[in-house]
Amino acid sequence: MTSELVGFLKQTELFRTVPEVLIELIEDQLTEVHLPAGGTLFHEGEIGDAVYVIHEGALSLESDGVQLLTRKRGECIGEFALIDDEPRSAAAVAITDVVLYRWDRESFQEMLSTDAEVARGIFRMLTGKLRQDVERRVVMVVEQERWRQDLARAKEIQTGMLPASHFERGDLQIAGYCHPAAEVGGDFYDYLEFDHNEIGLVIGDVTGHGFYSGLFVAMAKSCIHTQARVTHAPAAMMRSLRLALSLSIQRRLLMTCCYVSLDAERGLIRYANAGHPYPYHFRPSTRTLTPLEALDPILGALDLDAADFEEREIDFRPGDFLVMYSDGVSEARNPEERMFEEDKLESCIRDICRDSAPAARDGILAALAEHVRDAPQRDDVTLVVAHARGPGEGRAS
Repeated sequence: MTSELVGFLKQTELFRTVPEVLIELIEDQLTEVHLPAGGTLFHEGEIGDAVYVIHEGALSLESDGVQLLTRKRGECIGEFALIDDEPRSAAAVAITDVVLYRWDRESFQEMLSTDAEVARGIFRMLTGKLRQDVERRVVMVVEQERWRQDLARAKEIQTGMLPASHFERGDLQIAGYCHPAAEVGGDFYDYLEFDHNEIGLVIGDVTGHGFYSGLFVAMAKSCIHTQARVTHAPAAMMRSLRLALSLSIQRRLLMTCCYVSLDAERGLIRYANAGHPYPYHFRPSTRTLTPLEALDPILGALDLDAADFEEREIDFRPGDFLVMYSDGVSEARNPEERMFEEDKLESCIRDICRDSAPAARDGILAALAEHVRDAPQRDDVTLVVAHARGPGEGRAS
């Protein structure tokens, strides 16, 4: 009389053409294994010691925590590692409570080498799995290419949203630079022109890179330009950004931001800073370098009813420079893992900020490139330099 297990095995792809008398022999070589939901049958990279036939439940095959395939009743797992003697290419994790039958390496390989029907069953099963794998890889390649094209278009859009790298108005020069570490970055900067010789400068850094960060960069810029029609006071800008950050995206994001209002007519800077690296004010005439140290919590860290943002003021005389940057500058690492750091940036500002905003920007970036050399870029790099031309300083052509 055929046992329940033999009846089950005869229905599987592996044993479908194997004679029943041989399946009865194999039955004696199988060991029943129970695995609870969430349990791991074997890990990626392990040496294969058995093949398993799933009797009840379902398993997930995973690599680096990513689900590749699922296997269910009647299917086999683990046979590849026994055939090619390579480590397991994926981990097997139980999706539900699972009952399996374990066929150890020695018995499996002996039966594979002595019985043609078992070999044909294995060949048929492997062929089906390989076809399935090819189909899955084709789908993945197509999806990756679509995603790559979407990111490329997003990068074009984000790059197009940046202002001109060189801006002049009256005796005020501004030079900017932004280079993301990935296709779509979380850094941005912008200039806003107002009446009465006032210019708004903003620099921000949204946590992370990619789609969500890039999306909020677009939202932040829209928010800033909308708020500017009402008021361009630094504290008001920060309140507006905090509201946009809390309402626009469900996913929790954080953003550092510094907003500066430059009033050339009054020779004054007003600024507010939410967790962003301190900008530097440099006065070449006295060699005075001053960090603008006002610092409120990073945007997104506090609720909307948190305390208002602090505003501070500082003189901005003819000849002065303002340097704003993201932490991708100060934390840029060289191949020896040493960071650029603020003290080196301060030294650059003292040595380089003399003639114009574009020359100062380019000089700082050259010093940064010399430090980093061929080390990979790990974070977005953003730099904005403003310069109030003094008497006798010419205009850029």
